[in-house]
Amino acid sequence: MKRFLPIIFLLILIVLTTSLFAQEIKLDVKEHTLKNGMKILILENHRAPVFSTYTYYKVGSANEVPGIIGAAHLLEHLLFKGTKTIGTKDYQKEKALMDKEDSLANLITFERRKQRFLDLEKRLGKSAEDNSSRIEEIVAGFEKAGNEAKAFVVPNEMEKIYTENGAAGFNAMTGYDQTSYFVSFPYNRLELFFALEADRIQNAVFREFYSERDVVLEERRLSVDNEPASKLFEQLIATSFVAHPYQIYWEWKSEIANLTRKEIEDFYKKYYAPNRMVLAIVGDINPDEVIKLAEEYFAPIPSQTEPEPIVTVEPEQLGEKRVEVEFDANPEIYIAYHKTAFDDSDEVIFKVLDQLLSRGMSSRLYKNLVDGKKIALDVQTSEFPGSFLGALYPDIFIFDGIPKAPHTAQELEDGIFEEIEKLKTQPVDLSELEKIKNNLESDFIWQFYSNSGMAAQLANLQGLCGDWRYLDYIRKRIQEISPEDIMRVAKKYFTQENRTVAILKKKASG
Repeated sequence: MKRFLPIIFLLILIVLTTSLFAQEIKLDVKEHTLKNGMKILILENHRAPVFSTYTYYKVGSANEVPGIIGAAHLLEHLLFKGTKTIGTKDYQKEKALMDKEDSLANLITFERRKQRFLDLEKRLGKSAEDNSSRIEEIVAGFEKAGNEAKAFVVPNEMEKIYTENGAAGFNAMTGYDQTSYFVSFPYNRLELFFALEADRIQNAVFREFYSERDVVLEERRLSVDNEPASKLFEQLIATSFVAHPYQIYWEWKSEIANLTRKEIEDFYKKYYAPNRMVLAIVGDINPDEVIKLAEEYFAPIPSQTEPEPIVTVEPEQLGEKRVEVEFDANPEIYIAYHKTAFDDSDEVIFKVLDQLLSRGMSSRLYKNLVDGKKIALDVQTSEFPGSFLGALYPDIFIFDGIPKAPHTAQELEDGIFEEIEKLKTQPVDLSELEKIKNNLESDFIWQFYSNSGMAAQLANLQGLCGDWRYLDYIRKRIQEISPEDIMRVAKKYFTQENRTVAILKKKASG
């Protein structure tokens, strides 16, 4: 009997998917807005005695400016370090030492910059002091203050409280347009969640700042500097965008290394305000109790003046751009095309293109370039930085391929261009298009399968689109897509002047 269960489940899913086409996903979501502007979405699901939360902040890497690049990422790390009451043995004594640590760190930066010009004066034959011994003295004092501050730290106390109370999936993520925090709890820990999160929002303490800054630097070293594909991707993004903040794939080492605690605090106060928050709670809960607790714990948090919006618009690209990266690794190629933001009517067509080109072994790129011509080990498509909803601002659609030796990156590039030209001249078969629409519809259904999945999608829809019901528009729009729409979009966006090509070349020995 067991071997028939997957087949039965698949049949149920197909029936469910088919029945939902062109219909609204009916969710009894209770909406509540606090006086400070915080939006709360509540959905009951009593199948298990647990609930999941997803807190969406309308801020991400795109909101950083030169000088504080990496602030959003570092801040996400620091918000797990506790509050004025959690994570410390004596906050007042710890605070005094953190202030001393910051003062000395600023002085080190000043003296090191000053040394540059002292060296220049020496080179010109002028009498100039050597402040290297002074810098060493300040560094010693800085390290001493940091070690003394650590004596008052209770490491990972916030995470420990969550874990001891049955929390699961306690984590966060930083994107370009949003930062999110999520966790699941047993049903009887609802008030604990509100109390802890309200404390974190109001009384966050950015302790262990310098060690955590080093952690973020190490993440960059492991994820980018030592990864050839990531180094190539970083250059692709920096070359594709010349004006918009999406141009920074991963924060630069020099910026992270010079971030100050004061800059992080200012960034936090500016963007982490209740009027820029969406909280979705899904599970074994009572909506009235959720609203009562939200009013008690979150409503007293004051709203903030809306920060200035991002007004930079990426200018139209007027010609093909190319960049090469040399690395001791096998060749790889990226091809990027500028495209739409989430609210453009053509955005959903790129979801269909992604499925058509690279979903599974029956996709065009796999079937023709990997399995057919055998010139590639793998070829994929993706969007940057967009999610399943798209991005807040126009982003890019990317082809990523790894040539199969002895075939070259140039051969694979030509093969990808050939597949792109087919999109422009040959209508997609209706049965192939219908299969893609079915896949996308089932994807939407799976995203609502669990409490955490539902909370995430509700918060993301509300935070990015302004209304969680926007999902119905996306689903309806997908069903309306025709072969002619795909040809039109391919002709409009997949042009030579609109593309950027990045190639990873194996570094010559010696």
